[in-house]
Amino acid sequence: MIWLLLMLPYLTDSSAWFKELFLLSDGRCGTVPEGHLQPFGYHKQPGLPMATIPNSITADEFNRKFIQPSGYLPGIFRGLQGNSEAVRNWSDGYLADNFGHYKVLTEVKHELRQKYGKSLNTISKFLQEYRTTNQYIVTVLPDDMRRDVLMPPILQCGTFSHNLLELNFWMASGNTASQVHYDADHNIHCLIAGKKSFFMIHPDQYHKMNMQRLQNTGSDYCPTINQNKVDMLKEQSIGDVDYQWDVIHPGDCIFIPSQYAHQVRSYGRSISVTILWDPTLPFDPESMKDCHVNNTSTIADHNVVWNHKADDIFFDVGYATPYIMRDELLNIWSGWEDLVKSKGGFCEKLDVR
Repeated sequence: MIWLLLMLPYLTDSSAWFKELFLLSDGRCGTVPEGHLQPFGYHKQPGLPMATIPNSITADEFNRKFIQPSGYLPGIFRGLQGNSEAVRNWSDGYLADNFGHYKVLTEVKHELRQKYGKSLNTISKFLQEYRTTNQYIVTVLPDDMRRDVLMPPILQCGTFSHNLLELNFWMASGNTASQVHYDADHNIHCLIAGKKSFFMIHPDQYHKMNMQRLQNTGSDYCPTINQNKVDMLKEQSIGDVDYQWDVIHPGDCIFIPSQYAHQVRSYGRSISVTILWDPTLPFDPESMKDCHVNNTSTIADHNVVWNHKADDIFFDVGYATPYIMRDELLNIWSGWEDLVKSKGGFCEKLDVR
């Protein structure tokens, strides 16, 4: 063993397997850590299944049980979209005939946000080639598709309904794997076709995951792990990460709280629609006084900040929250208010000629 220790500094990258053999044999009795070089989640068994959220839950109760700090948990609405036109009709042929002219963005299936890359396509062109390429759609939901997707009752009126930011459209032939990450907004992810599994990691586990802020990704944070092949020798603390795991099927929707880490995998042809809303504005119970939900109400019946019209040429995902931008601009302006009103005028004070 001593001669191995002496040789270790001189081993080249091509001898990585030899280094690993040495490390594993040093005090580990020849065993490898659970989940080594396996997909994320193989390091230990999941915890309790995610909560099932009643489709009839009120926004007030939902806020108390799943968003407030005392709750702050993911959960699954089973069959929430089961009666939607999307679940019934979104075959490849239907999508091509009704929405094929829309431009969309595509990404590579096994996401590595450090190597961020997107391509431009149309839905029709994508449908012709997606089963034989490594691409999947992730783009703002085309406006005409909104009429086929039901709006969850908790988002139909009150505080949440006033803060709807963005709708996203996801489609792939299967075998996709997102990076482990969290997003800035609250998110209801509705599966229209296929099967997806979700690994959910509570924020109290982040100190074990080497979470890092990546540039040019808005408010997303990602750990520096390969979600398909976790190196448990380099990321030993991952072995202690607790998580929940569950599977959703067509018609199911999963609630993902703001800044709640997750990793998503799809199996077979899959389509999803996600609904994002602003988590920064406090929930007002008084806003629910005149609330009357409609189980047949679609997304098209409600106001969402960002849209995607057929002639749009820019339709990325992850737009900034306009309410925060507004507040920041107002704060900046408040500092200039006295200057604007002061004697001599605004331009003179700035020495503008």
